[in-house]
Amino acid sequence: MRREVLNDPAITAAELKKNHPALLGNFSVRTIQHRLQISLKLPTRRAAKKPLLTEAMKKKRLSFCKRYRQWTPEQWKKVMFSDESTFRLVRMASTTVRRPSDVSRYHPKYTVKTVKHPDSVMVWSSFSGNKGRRGLYFLPKNVTMKGANYIEVLRDHLLVPYAIHECEVFMQDSAPAHRSKVVQKFLTDNNIPVLDWPGNSPDLNPIENAWNEMKKAIAKKRPTNINELKQALTKLWVEMDLSYFTKLATSMPKRIGMVIQYKGNMTKY
Repeated sequence: MRREVLNDPAITAAELKKNHPALLGNFSVRTIQHRLQISLKLPTRRAAKKPLLTEAMKKKRLSFCKRYRQWTPEQWKKVMFSDESTFRLVRMASTTVRRPSDVSRYHPKYTVKTVKHPDSVMVWSSFSGNKGRRGLYFLPKNVTMKGANYIEVLRDHLLVPYAIHECEVFMQDSAPAHRSKVVQKFLTDNNIPVLDWPGNSPDLNPIENAWNEMKKAIAKKRPTNINELKQALTKLWVEMDLSYFTKLATSMPKRIGMVIQYKGNMTKY
């Protein structure tokens, strides 16, 4: 049974009972769950959510990491890392409540309110390990990011900071707008080399850690409108100091080493 669970970690106790009627038919599902947790030391745990990677994606990730595994922390400090992220106004509420047994579970006080399309903002920013973060730019609402829009962002928020930070290369993910010919020409014309970043690799981009920290903080603050959300995000971003971003940039050798160790698969980052 242990071998079967290790081969299929998502299998349920009910499925195990169905698969092995002779062995487990006389045991309740709860008893099987207890044995898995206590005797076999296989408790149920919340699975980490990671992007699905095809073999081709893993190969590209591995190739990228092997190409840059000799880079030193000092070299990574001269990279201008960038990314967009979406922050939603409505945080995920708890799905459990304490309700008296004589009260309907559908009583408004004890239901979890959901919103189909919570209001949100999308931000873009960048940082280097040399001089830390740049400003937090709020992208226009309901505007699909295309090459022309992205060039405006780069023109207004990258060109000068890139020089001030004394960076030697620019990092952006492989979103379609980023890979468009007009954007590639713009960067080439402005003498900004770009890392050939592999797709579906948020674990390699250290700015994702900053976004995640901000999302946790926003969930606790619970802003009630878009203006409050923007103010809270700006404050959180400004409060992140240089040492934090230096630490993120210089974590790249470890990230790269872990991708190589995992043969292109997702890592803990």
